[in-house]
Amino acid sequence: MMTIRKASVEDAAQLSKMGYASYSHHFAHLWQEKSELEAFLHQEYAVPSLQQSLQSEAEEWFIVCDPEPVGFAKVTWHCAIADDGPAGTLLHKLYLLPGKTGKGYGEYLINEIAREAQCRGETFFWLEVLDANPHAQRFYQRQGFTFIKSTLFRTPSQQSTLHIFGKAL
Repeated sequence: MMTIRKASVEDAAQLSKMGYASYSHHFAHLWQEKSELEAFLHQEYAVPSLQQSLQSEAEEWFIVCDPEPVGFAKVTWHCAIADDGPAGTLLHKLYLLPGKTGKGYGEYLINEIAREAQCRGETFFWLEVLDANPHAQRFYQRQGFTFIKSTLFRTPSQQSTLHIFGKAL
């Protein structure tokens, strides 16, 4: 049975393991420099970094299980797109383990996070998705998100286009 639970500091090691596995599986091929990928993964998924994030009142992590953990999401509550843009719930991450996409887990996470956001009084839900990930773009569009604008993610050796999608809650 599919369930979602809010993650706690005790989940940092599990989130680290899932983060390294899912991100590497889905996106390692997009990185030109292995050292930059490793630095990014360490910044995002090292246990101390996760422990700090898990203690933040502005952020929340969710783990989807069936019955074992199969993926996770991270959000920031009431975050503005830009100084002049709307504010709402930012979906920082929604990653599923290898072999777990296309089974309804992502949709379940999106719906539960949207419900939680509405309970918190949020009226807008947004995210960034890689231009190089058209499958994810189509998934988010099926969930009611629409394109707002594009931005760039830069590393010393490359840049990637990110599309900002959003929807009213």
